[in-house]
Amino acid sequence: MRVLPIGTATFSTLAAATLGLIGTAAAAPTGGSNAEDAVNQLQAQGYSVQINGDQNAPLSECITTQVSGLSGTSAAGKPLTPAEVGTVYVTVSCDYG
Repeated sequence: MRVLPIGTATFSTLAAATLGLIGTAAAAPTGGSNAEDAVNQLQAQGYSVQINGDQNAPLSECITTQVSGLSGTSAAGKPLTPAEVGTVYVTVSCDYG
């Protein structure tokens, strides 16, 4: 009757891995999200944000098309902190109509 403990352990491991990925995805805004929300989220996490793109409308009416500068690792192989990253670049599109 070792099937149940192994199955439970496997399920628990997969569930934890999935939740870890969800946390990572929620941490970084991606393309298609509201630009103002993306900038606010990044700034709340401690990043400096530079907005790129033709911003011909209020930021709240724009969408994020790309976020760059979030990736990287330290010499020790650990993910960079917001202070180590420096500036994160958010490209926006405000073309409505």
